[in-house]
Amino acid sequence: MRIILFRSNNIFDSRVNKYHNYYERRGLDYTIVGWDRKGEGWQKERYDFYRYQAGEAVGGMKAMRNHFKWMLFVYRYLKHNKDVTTVHACDLNSAFPAAVYKSLHNRKLKLIFDACDWFSANFAHYKLLNAIFKWMEHYTYKRADELIICEPERKAQIQFKLKKEPLVMPNIPEIDMAQITEIQDKYKFDNNNPTLAYMGGFADGRFLMELISLAETEPFNLLIAGYGDKDYVKKCEEENARDNVRYFGRVNMVDGLNMENAADVVYAMYCKINPNHVYAAPNKYYEAMMLGKPLITTKGTIPGDKVERYDTGWVVEERLEDMKALINSLNKEEMVQKGKKAAKLWEEEYRDYLRNFFNNTYAKIIG
Repeated sequence: MRIILFRSNNIFDSRVNKYHNYYERRGLDYTIVGWDRKGEGWQKERYDFYRYQAGEAVGGMKAMRNHFKWMLFVYRYLKHNKDVTTVHACDLNSAFPAAVYKSLHNRKLKLIFDACDWFSANFAHYKLLNAIFKWMEHYTYKRADELIICEPERKAQIQFKLKKEPLVMPNIPEIDMAQITEIQDKYKFDNNNPTLAYMGGFADGRFLMELISLAETEPFNLLIAGYGDKDYVKKCEEENARDNVRYFGRVNMVDGLNMENAADVVYAMYCKINPNHVYAAPNKYYEAMMLGKPLITTKGTIPGDKVERYDTGWVVEERLEDMKALINSLNKEEMVQKGKKAAKLWEEEYRDYLRNFFNNTYAKIIG
């Protein structure tokens, strides 16, 4: 058995790392193939890379051309690696060319379609592109042996009849809790105001600029770590001079979780204009639960619905006045109580989820 896992973005993210760790534990023959979009020259054992540089913030026809080149690369890669028995393809732009290869050259190839995001949803307002991507998704699904989604609620995004139930692997952190240490001084503030923490990408649609701006006037502390949009980075660097803001740049998962653990509340807002954000499956929902912290998130999203159902935090609309009112209403007792409910839910439902998924489900589908 030989496995190839393809992913065109976030090749070192926590989701891919979970599969990498499982392959290592099993001693399997595998290669993880990703796209070095910025030409950073990545080198890592058991990894291979597509070196075409796509640039930053590329959209329109140029982005489509770049994705087509990646799909052609995946197809050719498989043609040159005929001994592969299993392909784990993350997202449509990896799974579709693998499905085409399977149809034309190797019908015995086992294909796992890991739909980290439902691609057609990003083009809901472009009828022709939306129709093309829906056809590609259906074509790929019919030729895949298994479909993996991030949350059971994401079935609602699927626009065709399913031949069987998809597998569900949520974005649960895989970490030894012994790495969560006592709160370090760099995360402490010399006041009694509530502390919010955000770790992740900097981009529009996360209500981050508004949150950072609120820290200038409202009585709360902000711990923030992340990467991405240069305007956000610049704003964080400027605000870092304030007594109630600490910015740590890009951090690894362990440092980020220790930062979140030092906070009273974890922050994870989304933009409902983006259909995939309505069905967001954020790491932070599970990170907060694992740490026993309440969550602030967007009303009308998957994490928002769950937070409301289990009373493990607060949901709010994407309006500055609503966020301001919520932050000013936070009190220690309520934050602690909601955090305890989150910790209880983690122990009862999710602490052993990944172990059971890999040992009892994934092990069977890869053989």
